[in-house]
Amino acid sequence: MPDLKFPFCVLDVDGTLTFAYDDFHPAIAEPVQQYRRLGGVVALLSGRLPDGMLRAVQWLGLSGGTLLGGGDGAVGARLLEDGSLEWLWQNALETAILLPGLLQAAEPGVALTPNRVIAVGNINKVMDRMAAITAPEILHIAGWDRLPDALAGEHLCGLRFILERERTQHLIEILSEIPEGDREIFDNAEFTSRHVGYSIRPAGSDKGSALARLMEIAGYTPAQTAAFGDWITDIPMLRRAGFSCAPADALKPVQEAASRVSAHTIRDGWLARELALLW
Repeated sequence: MPDLKFPFCVLDVDGTLTFAYDDFHPAIAEPVQQYRRLGGVVALLSGRLPDGMLRAVQWLGLSGGTLLGGGDGAVGARLLEDGSLEWLWQNALETAILLPGLLQAAEPGVALTPNRVIAVGNINKVMDRMAAITAPEILHIAGWDRLPDALAGEHLCGLRFILERERTQHLIEILSEIPEGDREIFDNAEFTSRHVGYSIRPAGSDKGSALARLMEIAGYTPAQTAAFGDWITDIPMLRRAGFSCAPADALKPVQEAASRVSAHTIRDGWLARELALLW
């Protein structure tokens, strides 16, 4: 059995395991399983919540003990043998601080708890599709005034919006007055040419900090860790790992953050072509 160059491998889900919406690339499962047969340990780190990653866990044949970082790093869990989750961390936004701005803007969006998505208002088809893969449980509420009751004591671990450009800018202007959480703007054709994405996470909750936690929990150093991702939120993770890779069709900042850029694209199943570099 060969010694693995990188015995700990952390994978993004969408665009890394999948090639279109929620379709897993058929070429990927076997190389992941081969890596595990050689002694490698696989963790997932995604914008999805841990419950939203369970289908990927089953498809890859991952077992109890698998580490799952969700909400782009805001929450972390360990999969138990019975299929339930043991929470490792749950970072939270201050709902009371953000709520006045959300009420003023009155724009539809989604709120994340560690377990579920709360869809607020009349969300568009793009947000609806994103919500459906983020977590299997979605609660619909009419407006942000209902959010405190809808949380039912759970942490608010993220806010996401995908709106037409002018509406997103208006929302950003209102919420920029509120010093709570870390913000990201996604302004390109990832969603549609007319839409701009905007997210708020608990401060310090990105995929880089989550990767550091996963490495500590699993007992690996950056030099022993490989990370694979395709999207802007993967940049902190790609920079922190000892080896990292992005697909040929990733945005330029993502490619620049990775130590290797694949010659293959998301639709090609790029991850399947790169995993052999780990052994």
